[in-house]
Amino acid sequence: MGNITTTLPALTNSNDSKKGTQPKLPRAHSAKPKVIYPQGFAGRSDGIWFSASSDGNPSRVCGQITFVAMTRDENGNNWGIELAWPDRDGREHHRSFPLSLLSGDTSQVRAALLDGGCWVSSSPQGKIKFAELLGGVIIEARALAVDKVGWAGPVFVLPHMTIGDSPSNRVIYQSADEPEHSFGSKGDIGGWQSLVAYNAIGNSRLILAISLAFVGPLLALLGEEGGGLNLRGPSSTGKSTALFVAASVWGPPAFVHQWRATSNGIEGICVQHSEVLLCLDELAQLNPAEAAFIAYMIANGSGKARANRHGSLRRSAKWRVPFLSSGEISLADLAGRDAKGGKRSAAGQEIRILDVPADAGAGMGLFENLHDAPSADAFARQIKSGTETAYGVAGPAFVQQLVSHFDGIDRTAKRKMDEFVAENLPQGANGQVSRALRRFALIAAAGEMAIHFGIVPWPKGEANKACATIFRQWLDGRGGSGSAEDREAINRVRGFLEMHGGSRFEPVEAIDDSVRIHNRAGFWRDTDTGREFLFLAEAWKTEVCAGMDAARVAKTLAEQGYLRKDSAGKNSITVTLPGLGKSRCYAVSARIFESDVGA
Repeated sequence: MGNITTTLPALTNSNDSKKGTQPKLPRAHSAKPKVIYPQGFAGRSDGIWFSASSDGNPSRVCGQITFVAMTRDENGNNWGIELAWPDRDGREHHRSFPLSLLSGDTSQVRAALLDGGCWVSSSPQGKIKFAELLGGVIIEARALAVDKVGWAGPVFVLPHMTIGDSPSNRVIYQSADEPEHSFGSKGDIGGWQSLVAYNAIGNSRLILAISLAFVGPLLALLGEEGGGLNLRGPSSTGKSTALFVAASVWGPPAFVHQWRATSNGIEGICVQHSEVLLCLDELAQLNPAEAAFIAYMIANGSGKARANRHGSLRRSAKWRVPFLSSGEISLADLAGRDAKGGKRSAAGQEIRILDVPADAGAGMGLFENLHDAPSADAFARQIKSGTETAYGVAGPAFVQQLVSHFDGIDRTAKRKMDEFVAENLPQGANGQVSRALRRFALIAAAGEMAIHFGIVPWPKGEANKACATIFRQWLDGRGGSGSAEDREAINRVRGFLEMHGGSRFEPVEAIDDSVRIHNRAGFWRDTDTGREFLFLAEAWKTEVCAGMDAARVAKTLAEQGYLRKDSAGKNSITVTLPGLGKSRCYAVSARIFESDVGA
């Protein structure tokens, strides 16, 4: 396919890009604002100088620095100073520094300027004068400072650019530390479409991945929660290809992070990817003891509560993150590996992190359409090469379109979501399935909007079709549209019987005394309706239902017809047992092995 030419509005870039093509500051932003230097300071063509008096010897304090604006947050706090400067190759840099950095020796500011190619005096007197310059300069212009990626009113902020602001409403990303990020751009939208997005047509997992990459900017506009998908499958299925394709919407292949991180590190990554996209590879790298907690924390959008040095609570980090994960196992399987035992991922966690089979079922791993490539492996390499050649242009272009249609975009997206739900909601689906379907509906809506805006070269309806296909596969994989807790209850009891039914259950009517059961969990007996296993109450609570609500498990089995109630309607019965006398037991029918509810 040849290059696709798409005309899109130019983006407003207000920070220096660290990757790929460098954005240029628009003229309205780079125009010199009204600035008053402190007494004794003056600007020259080679920098800013200080002279104690008219007849004194002037000293050069720093190179050419433009004082762009004073910054502050929406509450009038976190004041800062926005600077711009050319490096020694004439390349322009741009950064906002919190004024709190001036409370010491300004070494952090000087280090950032030097790192950016700006000359700064290293003499003791020069350092003092530099601090006086920054602390005393008066800048008429103002800008809103934000410390998190995402929307700030109708303006969208990234670490390296701002989309949708204006000279009278400037917004800039401001951080005490140099923002280490993987955002960046290379090539143009036409190149990305032909090298990456076009290859997704007919490949449901690639369509899903790219559509998910456009979800982030819609979350706050629609009031939707964060969450994500985990592509599960063996190695060499093509999972990483889907991650690279999704990442290319916002940045280079380095935009893909690894799950191998502590919960503290994950918080910082989430804040930096708020309302954008987070790609995480190799779920199995997570510590099983932390797996469910970290995954739920990402989806829940809130970090740990911590105390400051005075003992009071600090403000916890907040974010809205859509994420795409990959792994050879599911979150539930990983959490189940916890050596401490008894831990499991709750249904609410599993709904926020939907487990999707990476294999599309067409005999080509992740793919269904190779677009004339000789093999799936060759096709994957071709796509990976495309993500290295063109990246980071589609996401900002999508946001620019949202900015241009800001007032009505929420209604459009909600209408598309409602239509998708109406077309794909299974009859009798419970709340968990409805929530999962809404997640797929949001992804589909984002993809269809990207089609409408001309960001992706797909036929209309392509995102809807891919998301509907994968939703049905997800539904089949979970065992239908019933409750996940019900399935887990049946699986837990059935699994216990499969493992211990012949070794830890004693016959109620033993033929002789030769039967010796060690670590007994219960008894069995044959009835008119078939074999019945009688679980002792303590074993039921502490072993069979460890980590679960034992009463709910019994209630679920009774509702499914696998557990016998007593005459009073209770879920346990009184049975006379050898050596124990009358005891309360949970009577489970062997018909549970025939159930497909939890399969």
